[in-house]
Amino acid sequence: MSANIICPNCKSENDCSELSREEQLVLYCANCDAEIGEVVPKTILIKEFFYFLLNAFIYVLVIGTSAYAFENYNELKGITGFIFLFSFFLGSLALHEFFHAFFAYIFGDYTILDKGYLRLNILKYFYGPTSFIFPGILVLFTGVFLPGAAVYLRTDLIKYRLYKFIVNVSGVFSQAIFLYFIMFLINSSSLNYSNDFATLLHVAAFIQLTMFIFNLLPIPGFDGWNAIFSLTSERIGNFFSRYLFLPSFALLIYALIFIEEFNFYFLDKFNTLEEMIGLNSDLIYIGLDYMMIIDIDTLVSIRIWLEEIIGKF
Repeated sequence: MSANIICPNCKSENDCSELSREEQLVLYCANCDAEIGEVVPKTILIKEFFYFLLNAFIYVLVIGTSAYAFENYNELKGITGFIFLFSFFLGSLALHEFFHAFFAYIFGDYTILDKGYLRLNILKYFYGPTSFIFPGILVLFTGVFLPGAAVYLRTDLIKYRLYKFIVNVSGVFSQAIFLYFIMFLINSSSLNYSNDFATLLHVAAFIQLTMFIFNLLPIPGFDGWNAIFSLTSERIGNFFSRYLFLPSFALLIYALIFIEEFNFYFLDKFNTLEEMIGLNSDLIYIGLDYMMIIDIDTLVSIRIWLEEIIGKF
């Protein structure tokens, strides 16, 4: 290593010019003994890249196989349609978290490598409350289960605010890539696929568009909120994220489901955006049936029951 490292704790400069990259080492500040970095041999980086390619291949294999089965085996359309959409979503979710981790790593968070965040393994990004509990509650209102994910970064190791801003917004690069790819398939005149498969593509694009917009909302805990406060006051942003994420998220869901004026306004703007990029709302509605694990009639019954409970208060 030739570069010197500035300790983020005591700001002293540490000479690392004599260190070798032959073995993995954790570096400590000579002045205050705080961790300041890590030496990573090329063999470890190559291994991580191999895992990345392997997991990427698995996503492509599952998505491609389910698409083929959907088009060629009518009796399997229900299950293969779900697998296609769900695996497509998981692949984009994994890449979303990978981008957060990748940019954090190249901008200074050396802890990323040991956490396995660069492997594109969706299991590395799952975390109980955000991955399963909140999405599990949402199933009762939407009928669709889409797990969440998160990476836990050491932003104190990232030196500049602009770098932190890039780390926070980089996740939606995944949604932009996947959305562009899907729209290419939808608009391609050289590809032949059934009308049923077209509904899957429109739903897949709808999910990516939704993820893109929601992640950039300035709501505590969301990427948009973190990006704004990474440029202003990260400490204040983290404080509100810690204590207001759940109330803000619950309020948003309540407004979308139970406040008709807000619901109509939001859906109207969303439908306009869908039309602008070339999506068909009717095909989305039909295709969503493949993702539903609770039928519409049951969802309506749940909503009526909840409205009665809320009305008592």
